[in-house]
Amino acid sequence: MGRPPIAIAAADDWDDWVVEPRLPAGIVNLGTSREINLEILSQLKPDVIFSTPYLERLRPKLERVAPVESFPVHATGSSPWPNLVAAARAMGKRLGAEQEAEGLVARTEAELAALSERVAPLRDRPVLLAAFQDARNAWVYGANSLYEDALQRLGLTNGWTRPTNPWGFSQVGVEALAQARGARLFCLAPTPPDALALLSGSPIWRATGFADEGRLFRLPPVLAFGGLPSVTRLARLLAEAAQRA
Repeated sequence: MGRPPIAIAAADDWDDWVVEPRLPAGIVNLGTSREINLEILSQLKPDVIFSTPYLERLRPKLERVAPVESFPVHATGSSPWPNLVAAARAMGKRLGAEQEAEGLVARTEAELAALSERVAPLRDRPVLLAAFQDARNAWVYGANSLYEDALQRLGLTNGWTRPTNPWGFSQVGVEALAQARGARLFCLAPTPPDALALLSGSPIWRATGFADEGRLFRLPPVLAFGGLPSVTRLARLLAEAAQRA
């Protein structure tokens, strides 16, 4: 929206988990989201602080510094998409950037429509999106996730139909992936360095079917709990992968 923040939490982790949009130079790192450096925040004298219900316990401390606006986006037990759009518009209104916010929403919808044509080669099989925690466990994304919203808007079928937690993923053992053995599996970074190496020698992994050639694709990071730019980033990466499928 052309209104970069003066500071954010966990700035050092941005390139490992978010990547897009790129962080402009000079944004101050406030520490972890659970342990905000309130002294630095106070010195910066922000006009407003944007937060989420996940960090509601911090609100009393943050409100001593500036007004707090909290946006329920994820972990609502429903599709994040309408919440993503509503949050973008609300932030735009608060920042005097309503036209820029509408532009962001329009660009997102237009890019997803264009990318839906490029992912056509992936429509012959369901898609499985997972993040490995180690060689035995993974988070697999399904209903009520940002990833699911992206798949729906691209006309792709999610191969994960099991119930998910409020954040939109199931935490399962690797053997559970066998239930979607007809799918293509997209593994999202960051991945523990030894996880895939250990998997390659695992009979459990071979039994899932994803050890076969052309069944596993590795993708760069996409923030699963991000905003509209995360949706389009995932869509672009899937479109690029479709050319290799």
